[in-house]
Amino acid sequence: MKRNRLSSYVIGFDRTILLSYLLLAIIGLIVMVDISSVQSSMMYFYRQGFFFVISAIVAIVILYVVNLEKMRFANTYLVYLAIIMLVMVLLKGTTVKGATRGLRLGPLSVQPSFFARIALVFFFANVLDKKNELLQATKNILHFPQNFPELSLLSLLVFGLIFMEKHLSAIIIGGITLISLLFYAGIRKRIILILLAVGLIAGMLIITKGDSFRMQRMRTFKKYSLFFKERDLSQSADADYQVRESLTALTSGGLFGTGISRGRAKHYYLPEARTDYVYTIIGEEWGYLGAMLVFLLHSMLFFATLRMANRHENRYYRFLGVGMALNIYANVLVNTGVAMSILPPTGNTLPFISYGGSALMMDSIAVGVILNISAQRRTV
Repeated sequence: MKRNRLSSYVIGFDRTILLSYLLLAIIGLIVMVDISSVQSSMMYFYRQGFFFVISAIVAIVILYVVNLEKMRFANTYLVYLAIIMLVMVLLKGTTVKGATRGLRLGPLSVQPSFFARIALVFFFANVLDKKNELLQATKNILHFPQNFPELSLLSLLVFGLIFMEKHLSAIIIGGITLISLLFYAGIRKRIILILLAVGLIAGMLIITKGDSFRMQRMRTFKKYSLFFKERDLSQSADADYQVRESLTALTSGGLFGTGISRGRAKHYYLPEARTDYVYTIIGEEWGYLGAMLVFLLHSMLFFATLRMANRHENRYYRFLGVGMALNIYANVLVNTGVAMSILPPTGNTLPFISYGGSALMMDSIAVGVILNISAQRRTV
């Protein structure tokens, strides 16, 4: 006798989130073919197109196939896997420009720090849901490591390993994401303020007492940022080059831009045009309106996710959706802030736009999870 099996299928999901994702990825491909056409090879465009196809397929599989509730048991193991990968980077990783962040897996190179940020969001959402009453009872910062030892120890271990890889931007983005998630979950505001203060103090110590290049970046930021009234631009240092070229390209774009293929910065004037400073290329060639379009699409994805998550009856899904959205949007704010010299220069990509398979895959996985949470399912 055959047993009747219940199965479910998707009958609807948030199309605003999907549309934002697809438009951003298409814009990324347009920008990549534009940059690749004047640089060494079109191979960067072909690779990015390949990464996008694979990433989009993964996002669709997560939407239609994965049962996030049944997969909760694996959340802790995801963090363990991230830790193993981060340790492997330190032991056998590839070093580029003085930083060891990549791990070679056959023909591909991946950055485990991207995966680690996603893994921590899964882990935090799971623990905060299961211990939500304990979260409300946590009255001061000393109670937090007592009540949530797993969150404290594993997040410190992950961030410590990322710090050893000299990937400070990943720590900043991950820290903003997790602290914001704690705030959303309802932890007391004074604990949030203390965590922010500790993070700020730790950041200043890393900058002032750590590697000299970070202090040089702060001096460059002080020189070119609009936040500082007294600026001496008469003497230019080699370390100023990227910031200066980025601001030059952005201001030359004006309202409507120079036009696609007519920009100057991508002609090797801006070394990291495909990755860290891709927003500059958009601002120069597409103008203020084009740059704002990209930022608004990112914002639309973020706020559509917040709206969807707030309406969800499942608390775990609310935390998970908001965490995934924060992980993407914090990255956006840091990248665009650096391009406009609102923030000190640091290396990080612009989600769905910048070249890079690891970042595109992890951000697409986040979108797949968000779409899965938004999906309406029917059981048959």
